[in-house]
Amino acid sequence: MRNLDNKLRDRKVDNKKLLEYGFRKENEKYIYKTKIQNNQFEVNVIIANDENYAQLIDLENETEFILADLETSTGQFVGKLRQDYDEIIEDIITKCTSKEIFKSNQAKEIISYIEEKYGDKLEFLWEKFDNNAIWRNKQNNKWYGILLTISERKLGIESDKIIEAIDLRYQKEKIDGICDNIKIYPGYHMNKKSWITIKLDYSIETKEIIKLIDNSYNLSIGNKCGMIGNNLAQKVYEYLTTIPKGKVVTYKQVAESLGNKGMARVVGNILHKNPDGDKYPCYKVLNSKGELAEAFVFGGKNIQKERLEQDGIKVVGDKVDLNIYQWKEE
Repeated sequence: MRNLDNKLRDRKVDNKKLLEYGFRKENEKYIYKTKIQNNQFEVNVIIANDENYAQLIDLENETEFILADLETSTGQFVGKLRQDYDEIIEDIITKCTSKEIFKSNQAKEIISYIEEKYGDKLEFLWEKFDNNAIWRNKQNNKWYGILLTISERKLGIESDKIIEAIDLRYQKEKIDGICDNIKIYPGYHMNKKSWITIKLDYSIETKEIIKLIDNSYNLSIGNKCGMIGNNLAQKVYEYLTTIPKGKVVTYKQVAESLGNKGMARVVGNILHKNPDGDKYPCYKVLNSKGELAEAFVFGGKNIQKERLEQDGIKVVGDKVDLNIYQWKEE
């Protein structure tokens, strides 16, 4: 029998994915069985709250083939069996679990908030430091947050206690005023003139950290056209209200109206968070080929097509003829 607890130690099991993979649920256990080696052997994998293990069964005599779990066992036959056995276990872990390095409740609250608001998931960039991860702004690939597992001593505290912390961008001109070395510290391993570090131990309430996350996200966008963050989004939404009925525009066209045609991707991200599809008609925005958006925020391209056709715009093959319907601004 092979104990899988070590492999699952920093992983979160997705029970829904286990069932999709082919596991069956029996009481509180999830059980998976599959045959290998021309149906001569069977791999059994059991995932439960109190036990996680795998077994390789020799079907000829219905006994466990323990040689596959002994590293000292050698030979071509055993080696091939062990390889097939290992591949199944690794495939299950890859497809049915996700990394869960950060265990504190406050870290989990922050991870959930960022994924819900910005759609961003943690990226684990360093194999050597796999207990650290970053959040990246999809608009420009700039980091706006780093989740860390570090010793308090790294923050200048006389303690070797291991903690979870978050690094965030902050305004350079205000950095000295916010860092008190009690609740907020100069950025660990980042530019201390523009980053701060906060311990995730509820010394600062989550709702206050969320405000700092939003601030960091806005700073990662940068000052484009004299606007950042929500101000920029509001300008985009206001522009949508000026598009005449029966006309469409492109993402690039919206960006150009704000003074920077390079912001087309930023515009797309803002539209994906449109708070009110009736007030701000984002269905009128298409790509440079006139194609509908696969991930149209209010229900997919079929809904977008319906809204356009209600405006008298002809849609053929999920595409609008820009030569006919594109708004030519005066």
